[in-house]
Amino acid sequence: MEVPFNFKEPAIGVDFLGRDMECNSLLNLIRQRQNVYIYGPDGVGKRSLINKMFIDLKKSDFNTIICNVNLLNVRTEEEFFNIYHEKISLSGLSSYGDLGLLSEGAGGDLTSALDAPEKLALQKGANVIVYIEEFQNVLHFDDPDTFLKKLENVCGGRSNVTYLLTGSKVNAMKYIFEEKKYFYGMMEYLPILPINEKLASDYVIRTFLRVGRVIDKDYVKEYYDISGGYPYYLWLLSSFSFNLTKGYVTPDIRDFSIASVLSLRENHFKSLLDSLSNFQVNLLRAIFNGVTKLTNREVIESYGLNSSANVHRLKEALKKKEIVYFDEKEEPHFIDPIFKYWLSKYYFV
Repeated sequence: MEVPFNFKEPAIGVDFLGRDMECNSLLNLIRQRQNVYIYGPDGVGKRSLINKMFIDLKKSDFNTIICNVNLLNVRTEEEFFNIYHEKISLSGLSSYGDLGLLSEGAGGDLTSALDAPEKLALQKGANVIVYIEEFQNVLHFDDPDTFLKKLENVCGGRSNVTYLLTGSKVNAMKYIFEEKKYFYGMMEYLPILPINEKLASDYVIRTFLRVGRVIDKDYVKEYYDISGGYPYYLWLLSSFSFNLTKGYVTPDIRDFSIASVLSLRENHFKSLLDSLSNFQVNLLRAIFNGVTKLTNREVIESYGLNSSANVHRLKEALKKKEIVYFDEKEEPHFIDPIFKYWLSKYYFV
């Protein structure tokens, strides 16, 4: 049965919207055996984009075997080795033992494990894509720098394996690739932009009309603005309204849909704010108010930030908690658009 606004699974078919340019760019990079990294918070549409690219890749004549490794619950090198060992073996290529590598995961040699995809590619005459999700979790390792240097050496010297590294923690990924500059010159960054507003709005309105329901275009625009163009939040808002009406979406339904999405995230937002010091909340307020020159003397005095040195420490704290990120101009941006909206309704009022 069709599920309108399915926000639980990667978008496929007609539900995949507004990312054709990114999908084509990613497809071309992979076909050229160019390593790629992508980052963005949960809900921005990374998996849908990559899933669509893999579907298109399989339709082409590019002989490919995909090894998907998710580091969601991986926090040590040993755990990485074990899951990497398992996923390579399950890819239907071969076993480590067949390649002269260790057949047991625990206690194995990490460098040999990282070399395995190249040997597998040569053995099968295929292009191996190593797709690693939640890559930022390598920073939890006891010695992440040594691990990253090993992986960097592997990525820089392999011609038959393509690495696709993705992460949901924006600042952690920026730290690896942009501050520490690991994989510099070895990987292309593919940004994920908000989905096109017109395409998204037309899709929402059309989906309602298909079953005889109607939503005002102004409500859809409001949903888009609240969601920041994140597919997950936009679909979630639309789904609430879709399921609450058999005809027209009324103002009450619109308000209830927004309140429902906010309530789903409220406990997390409260816990996040409880973890902040007063100074950190003051800096957050300044950012919320649109201040960009945070070390300006007047700003420091107005928001009680103490000193420019303290501002730098506070910025690092908010980055570590993945609340905001700073662009190349050092201007701050909220990572979660729903958090910013919630602040406007319940906290900074």
